[in-house]
Amino acid sequence: MAILSSGLVNDKNSYTRLMMHELEQQQDIDYLLLGASRIYRGLDPEILDDILNACTFNAGSSSQRPEDSYFLLKEILKSHNVKTVVYDVNYMTFQKYGGDSTIRTHILLDYMSFGGNKLQYAKDVLGEAEYGITTISNLVRYKGFWKNTKWVMDNIKMRWVDSSYKNYDYVIHDSKSEWYAGKGFVNSKEIYESGNYAQVPWNLDDLYPKQLEYLQKMILLCKENNCNLLFISMPTYPSYIKREPNYMKIYELFCLLSEENGIEYMDLYPLIEKIGLKKEDYEDEMHLNGNGAKKVSIYIGNYLMES
Repeated sequence: MAILSSGLVNDKNSYTRLMMHELEQQQDIDYLLLGASRIYRGLDPEILDDILNACTFNAGSSSQRPEDSYFLLKEILKSHNVKTVVYDVNYMTFQKYGGDSTIRTHILLDYMSFGGNKLQYAKDVLGEAEYGITTISNLVRYKGFWKNTKWVMDNIKMRWVDSSYKNYDYVIHDSKSEWYAGKGFVNSKEIYESGNYAQVPWNLDDLYPKQLEYLQKMILLCKENNCNLLFISMPTYPSYIKREPNYMKIYELFCLLSEENGIEYMDLYPLIEKIGLKKEDYEDEMHLNGNGAKKVSIYIGNYLMES
């Protein structure tokens, strides 16, 4: 089942596959970065390491929601000592919206070692129907590829023969506009010109109660493991915030949550000018490119050094 299942997906260029592999090789971690794509494209561990003389690892993944962060953190703490967790509070990950794909959970589950945490993750987040399917094989999840014999055989061959796959090399498809730069960080050369990033309108009534519960679980997990916890919100491009009329209500909610739990919260959006971010430092309205990530990493590194 495992061999057949492996033939149903081509993950040669998966950033999460590379990140989870490197995470397994990592020793103790001084600063662990968690959150969605804003953080794995926005904070460079190597820059933080140089400033802090520490070991930093970026465990961000696409669309990572609080329940994903919680189970990923549990997995990491099983085999690593972590001193500080830096969590990117992104209001979109707390909001209910259509088209929320379970791929955000699968891309982490697929590379977790088999065990109780993985089973609980699948059961609690994906539900009973996908419980066994997700943790044992992808045979049902990718049943649309069953009849594509060439696709299956090519993928099995890739896993057994392709040295770049076996050595966890990232292969660029197109213009080398972005690449996996190590320790979970993805570097981009793209420069934002125009266009609106998909936005999820804020509505307090549409908050997933489950997301807030998992945030509390993550806070408790950090306390149980003597981990410091810092909440940040990565800086989006100003036009994105201007299209969100309830920005101050969002900010106040997360300030309140942080205060109630004794956690420092730093929203980087008001600090854009202080950090020195320009339009050319963004890949799009939501994400920084490599230049922007360098500026924010230096700022955060110096802040952590002084705190």
